[in-house]
Amino acid sequence: MARARQRTIGKAANQWRHVRKLADSSSRKVTTPNNDTLYSSAWLDLRKGPVELTYPNATGRYFSVAFLDMFTNNFVVLGPEQTLGQSGSVRLVAPDGPTTGDEIIAPTPWVWAQVRTLVSNTDDLKLAHEFQDGLRILGDQLPPPDPVSAPTDPLSELQAIVGLLEAEAPPLPGEHQLRDRWERAELTSEGLANAPQSRLTLAVNGIKDARARITKRLAASTPISGWIYPEAHLGDFGNDYLYRASISVWGLGALPLREAAYFRAVAQDGVATFPSDKSFVLRFEPGAAPPARAFWSLSLYEALDDGRLFFSPNPLGRHAIGDRTPGLRTETDGSLTIWLGGPDPGEDRRSNWLPATGTRFALILRAYNPQPSMLDGRYLLPQVNAVSGV
Repeated sequence: MARARQRTIGKAANQWRHVRKLADSSSRKVTTPNNDTLYSSAWLDLRKGPVELTYPNATGRYFSVAFLDMFTNNFVVLGPEQTLGQSGSVRLVAPDGPTTGDEIIAPTPWVWAQVRTLVSNTDDLKLAHEFQDGLRILGDQLPPPDPVSAPTDPLSELQAIVGLLEAEAPPLPGEHQLRDRWERAELTSEGLANAPQSRLTLAVNGIKDARARITKRLAASTPISGWIYPEAHLGDFGNDYLYRASISVWGLGALPLREAAYFRAVAQDGVATFPSDKSFVLRFEPGAAPPARAFWSLSLYEALDDGRLFFSPNPLGRHAIGDRTPGLRTETDGSLTIWLGGPDPGEDRRSNWLPATGTRFALILRAYNPQPSMLDGRYLLPQVNAVSGV
């Protein structure tokens, strides 16, 4: 989160930075972006006092305002069900700040605020920009924090993490005993600076082990009907540190399920990526499109070796297909077939094609304001199947 803050904070804290175009292959600051909404982002510094955010009327347009602490937990999300599309305001205060009873107490003194504003099509961009321009932050525009140096080795990475925890992250509920254990083990800035080599070796090996466990956690989810379904505490992780870390690798800032559900496709060999030089198909039976109250979309990403996912250049400049995709063709029986992969499926199918480039690709389906049937097992996504002869 500190590195994401450094990349995206701009010249000052407590001010909005608006992305004015939908994410594409040039969007490489945050892994697994979506191609449906414009992002407005602000890093809020509550150390000098409360900060108030206001948002305008958005009748008929999906938008959500998510507030994340520095551990990527969404402690408040305002979506259509809370705002009803009407204007409003939120006042945030630091964990130890003065309150009058109307503020929301943030778990950490730094907060990442993210607004997602739906764009129906390219003609809708101007109106979406007008909504973004109506967002306001009432509070001093404070200078950004000191840069976080890029770690050159696991030890410097550990020292940077410990320093950030000491400076700006008080223990969350239930974590005080854990912090006490760290201090007794001299896992502090001072302790690491004066630690003998044997202790430093243990710490470095611990980081290597943690990375291996994160990789294993990413691959450990049991797919259902060819999809990895989100866990109930996505976006508000509690003390499940390993799940939180694994989600940060491929979806930093993911919303909780009450606002959005994310599903990742798995190939028939059990791998969560697909070879880009092959063709695949996803077919929704008549009336069986994903049940989402707001919208749904399927995004295709190039899968990097380190697990991160980004859009990549492709012949159509298309990165997602969903319920608002213009020109999408349904079959005469009402079914919907989406073609996936590098090979062009032909002129008759190109309107429903998500092209892949690179070596391997990943598929993420998002459902905003999902119906309960998507989360309780009554609705299952169809399997992505390999095809031949295309």
